[in-house]
Amino acid sequence: MRVLPCPSAFRLVLGLLALLIMAPAWADDPVAEYNAIKRASLKGIESVEVVVLAARSDSECRQLSAEQLETATEAQLHEAGIPLGPGAASYLFVSVTSVEALTNLLCGFAVSVDLQQVVVLVRDMRITTFGTTWHQGGLGVAAIEKHPEYLRRMLAALVDEFITAYLEQNPKP
Repeated sequence: MRVLPCPSAFRLVLGLLALLIMAPAWADDPVAEYNAIKRASLKGIESVEVVVLAARSDSECRQLSAEQLETATEAQLHEAGIPLGPGAASYLFVSVTSVEALTNLLCGFAVSVDLQQVVVLVRDMRITTFGTTWHQGGLGVAAIEKHPEYLRRMLAALVDEFITAYLEQNPKP
């Protein structure tokens, strides 16, 4: 391990900047500060690519296919004017999981929407990776026959939250 007696000015400035960006513990509303940081990470994104993971369940809880979920999500983003593009540096990652029927009447499910972007680590600027910079998710329970509809509605609501945050940071001219 190499110990430097004095960090470079560049690293010192980056460290101070990171401290200013992070929601301080003494902030009036740390949750609001954190949400503001998440929204700010959306600024300047030119396009997104939708990636869907829909875990299959062998229960009576019918699940929508990954293709159906991807088509619905892309249509919602397209309608809002958010550019879609393969090979984008930002991915809207949708994860949908249904659990075994809780009773003969109810199904449980989890939905999450994450924006993953290429990020650079402050501790070593030579390292780039993907990082989740925006996230919303939820859990739901629905009657077996209503499961697909409720799952679709929760996903649409979470994508709407992303659209609102994206358009706040990238207003249309």
